[in-house]
Amino acid sequence: MSTIAKERSLVCLFWLSNLLTIPDVLHRNHGRRPGSSAVVDDNRRLNQRELVERSWSVANGLARLGVRPGDTVAILCGNGIFSAETILGAIAAGAVAAPLSWRWSPAELEHGLSDSRAKVVLADREFAGNVQDLIDSGKAPAVTHLVTEGPGFEAFLGPPSTPDVAVVPNSPAVMLYTGGTTGASKGVLLSHTNVMANAIDEIVDTDMEADDVTLLIAPMYHSASLLCWFLPHLVIGACSVFMRRFDEERAASLIETERVSNGFFIPNMVRRMLISGAWARHDMRSFRRLYVGGATFRLPDKEAVREVLPAVRMYYQYGLTEAGPIVTRLRPEDMFRPELDGSIGQEMLLNDVSIQDDGGREVADGVAGEICVRGPNVMLGYFNRPDTTAAAFRDGWLRTGDVASRHDGYFMFHDRLKDMIKTGGENVFSAEVEQAIYSHPSVAEAAVLGVASERWDEEVRAVVALKPGAQLTEEQLQRHVRERLAGYKVPKRIAFVPLEAIPVNPSGKIMKRELRQQELWSDMAPA
Repeated sequence: MSTIAKERSLVCLFWLSNLLTIPDVLHRNHGRRPGSSAVVDDNRRLNQRELVERSWSVANGLARLGVRPGDTVAILCGNGIFSAETILGAIAAGAVAAPLSWRWSPAELEHGLSDSRAKVVLADREFAGNVQDLIDSGKAPAVTHLVTEGPGFEAFLGPPSTPDVAVVPNSPAVMLYTGGTTGASKGVLLSHTNVMANAIDEIVDTDMEADDVTLLIAPMYHSASLLCWFLPHLVIGACSVFMRRFDEERAASLIETERVSNGFFIPNMVRRMLISGAWARHDMRSFRRLYVGGATFRLPDKEAVREVLPAVRMYYQYGLTEAGPIVTRLRPEDMFRPELDGSIGQEMLLNDVSIQDDGGREVADGVAGEICVRGPNVMLGYFNRPDTTAAAFRDGWLRTGDVASRHDGYFMFHDRLKDMIKTGGENVFSAEVEQAIYSHPSVAEAAVLGVASERWDEEVRAVVALKPGAQLTEEQLQRHVRERLAGYKVPKRIAFVPLEAIPVNPSGKIMKRELRQQELWSDMAPA
């Protein structure tokens, strides 16, 4: 794209994202391609008009319960059409849709319901009992209505007509909770402008098309699934196919039977698809684009995907919920450039990205600093947390807490600031060590973290899961890393665990906080 064409695109995209709301999109889709497929799950299939009318019915049902613009409606359900129509319905009512994690413990769910101040909860059959238990025990005093999927939900629905609600672009649309990797989950408030800017950016910058059929595996309470795939596909009138639970064989089967054109997989899902051989056993001719994000996408995995799916175009995306969420992307034409191995690509069209030092000054090319982002997609703030919101911004820039460097317009990811290890007076980026460990062909998953040490302040340690049937000793893997990195970066202790023992959040990020709490090295002498 020429400089002039890009500037014109930026003006048009910014203008659109500041005018459109999600209710606008629903109204348009009601009359545009009304018979084309909109959403598919294991039990139902709705076209565009049917999805819009179901969403309007939810909105009008919520209004009868007393929900007003700006109120929070909590949603607790697995992936499926129920999640689509309830989230869209809450937004169409002018409310803030707050999809909550069905993976939460009772204490976490109690926190989410209290923190979101939701009076109404819409839940599917599988998870409604979790909310009811809290209500019965007096731990959800603010909840006045629990509407459960089934006959009660159908009776709750209002007429399938346009809700009598005025929604403006800068009003809150969704509240998504952070993954809780660093403490209690926080509600991230995103406006219609935020989510529409991200949707339009995704459509243009990652080549989405109106005839797309996307496979939605990540849960809808996660920003990638809701904001990067479902809503952009809604905007262009494309189709979303929901998987309630990830399963390698089922994912490949759905791609074949539903003629899926694209899908988002976190890296460990990609590895599971490769190890299982599921892609190779099914007809993948419809599958055109593979989107990957949430963790490092390693060159060996890229090459393995290319071998099995040679016609598929691969995209890598980096982002965070607070940024709406996508910040940068690595496009297919750059995916296999050797100098970009480990790169998170370039900023999206509507984003400004700056690499800054501790004082907020932009650093030179090649120098590591904190990734900071600004643009129309960046959050309104954390719900009911003004001090935390203020701390997240500096001079209008959202501080991501991630470290990267810029090289000729491309960003190289180094680490989370909180995961940088200070050992013997040296700084070690855990992601760099993980990359070296991943380069061993026997390794399926790895996490590197700092553990307190009287001698070193912190020492580098690793948790590693091997591929099925692989054998590897601590000494062998240490030697492999030492051949690639300086000696002080080599893990002094390595714990080998089953793949399922490495905890990950819904975005595929390893929960290092949980790993630190496990006594993985209790039988090892200190270094």
